Amino acid sequence: MTLRVPALVVIGGGEIGASYVRQLLRAAAKGRLATERIVVVDRDPGCAAVAFARVDPRVRIENAEWSDWLDANLDALGSADHLVPYHWAPHLLADWLERQARRAAARVTPGGALAPRAVPYERVTRDGGLALSYATWTCPPTCIEPALCPHTRRPKHWSLAKQLEEARSADAFDARLVLPSLHLVFGVGTIPVAVIHAARDRVLAGLRAGPRRYLIATASHCHGLAHATLITPAAPA
Repeated sequence: MTLRVPALVVIGGGEIGASYVRQLLRAAAKGRLATERIVVVDRDPGCAAVAFARVDPRVRIENAEWSDWLDANLDALGSADHLVPYHWAPHLLADWLERQARRAAARVTPGGALAPRAVPYERVTRDGGLALSYATWTCPPTCIEPALCPHTRRPKHWSLAKQLEEARSADAFDARLVLPSLHLVFGVGTIPVAVIHAARDRVLAGLRAGPRRYLIATASHCHGLAHATLITPAAPA
């Protein structure tokens, strides 16, 4: 079966981003992926992914800061396009959603500490969120997260993305916005742009309901970033 994705946006053109581009092109060569363009976002014009742009017209490098590029371009991407997030990057999409709320004149403030999630690896990030993982070992960036874990050699009984969507008595959230980064092809995990746009629409629609506390997370089956955000609509003039 051939997966058809008009455009893929790879965040980061360094060694990891270049490896994603390599795998996407391999998938296309094998007939597993049909795509018109692979956009790599990196502020370094000499990043490793440039090598692929020189030999394949589908690959294009856009030199920009990640957040600046998302602000200028994410709205315009099609619903069938996919984003390839950077491995353990700052929580770019949560920041983007917060900026979308600010554009609508809402006030965005930290939503408080998150209750522990009871996963093997759990660390508080600099912004007060949580970095989470079911792995206490180093996973390759192109792991496909199969049902049988390549490290333990045992069935994988967990899915962090699904767990974060579940309501917990210790979490007082009005909504959970979980952006799943799941395996697409040849070891590359992606987030459908349609899911990102839907999260933004929920945030903007929520402004009609008054202050709302959100859990915002980007997660695969094994790894993820999460934090709480309080979004308060502007008072009517």
